[in-house]
Amino acid sequence: MSSPTLCGLETGEQLGNLEYLIDDSALDAHRSLAGEYASYANLLADDCRSILAARCDAREITTIWRGFQFLRPPALGRRIQVGGWLKDAGESGGMPLARVSTFAVDEIGTEILRSEAAFLIGSRPGNEPKPVRIYRPAAGAYGESLAGGSVGITAMLGSWVLPNAERFDAYRRASDSLSGLPWRRDGNGMTQLVAGWLEGVISREWGDDFRWGGQLSLAYHLTAKPGDTIHAWATIIGDNRDRYGSRRIASVISVTDHSGSVVASGEASVTMPSPRLL
Repeated sequence: MSSPTLCGLETGEQLGNLEYLIDDSALDAHRSLAGEYASYANLLADDCRSILAARCDAREITTIWRGFQFLRPPALGRRIQVGGWLKDAGESGGMPLARVSTFAVDEIGTEILRSEAAFLIGSRPGNEPKPVRIYRPAAGAYGESLAGGSVGITAMLGSWVLPNAERFDAYRRASDSLSGLPWRRDGNGMTQLVAGWLEGVISREWGDDFRWGGQLSLAYHLTAKPGDTIHAWATIIGDNRDRYGSRRIASVISVTDHSGSVVASGEASVTMPSPRLL
């Protein structure tokens, strides 16, 4: 039985490599777009999408899911080396579906980031609207701190005005300069910037424990457009301690637009203190 294929590639096949430098200008460009707390400037390169785009000739690649394991914020002045492979291939709604994994290390072998993404390849047939869910936090369940809350508490992580068209062009140029690839349209908008902003606001709550070992996953439901205002909420669903005193916190994430429609949803988790900092 043959393996599933995509653009002539078989599941498990290496897609290629990226290499780029993270310096002050890259970090400044990332923070100017994703916020002052964002630490992973290499998210600008959009590793999974860039590596797939380099091997699969498609005018449009729509991001539908992202997963990140943050291992260590990249050290300024070091080159990042990324390897990627096709984890799975199939179809969704008659469109080719690809699941891509990447692993980024710096030039001295320090682990930086493990990431996965799921993409639809090509233009969507028609313009049929997707079902929209409305998010309403439970009344009386608000807490001011994600780190200090208990199970069931909902914390508002923050609100953010997405870059306007001019600033989005700056994002595209910054992404191109890192990846070395020309921009290709993402049918779900600013998915990587939304992830970068969330990494920052969650790190503001959980600190270096999240930057060194935290996990974030997001499914995208609606297109985030330049100039839109989005809001992010986290509800704690797990808070456990082991016999050594380590605390494992898990939360569900909802990102909504001004109307309360869900733009993205997912999970974030952290171990405190992070074993990577001990």
